[in-house]
Amino acid sequence: LRYGSIHRNTYLNSPATLTAHLSARDDERLLFAGQLVGVEGYTESLGTGLLAGINLARLLQGERPLVPPPETMLGALLTYVHQADPAHFQPMNANFGLLPPLDRPVRDKQKKKLVLAERALEAMRGLVDALHSVSRFPS
Repeated sequence: LRYGSIHRNTYLNSPATLTAHLSARDDERLLFAGQLVGVEGYTESLGTGLLAGINLARLLQGERPLVPPPETMLGALLTYVHQADPAHFQPMNANFGLLPPLDRPVRDKQKKKLVLAERALEAMRGLVDALHSVSRFPS
């Protein structure tokens, strides 16, 4: 037994097989999330799973699926998963390098992270409004 030799990641080639909202290209009612779509980490998997569940509910109600803005960490991660080079696709953790650059560069790391967070919160406002439109299924 060699340490590290048993662990194996199994994941889809998401850029080639999934849409921007994590549906199969040939059947949008089939959604995927977590490690299977090529995200690594508990938080990343939780975020994609929550989004897949919300989008399935929206699709079943005849509404369009949501994709978080790329200025948010989940949106940036989904942009990577959807738009990476299919020939070289590898799973990815959330990281600040995935976010689009700021219009005006900020040198101080702490201040830059704060500005990125503020931009993400602003970008989320539209998504939050759209989330309020999901109605409950009849009992």
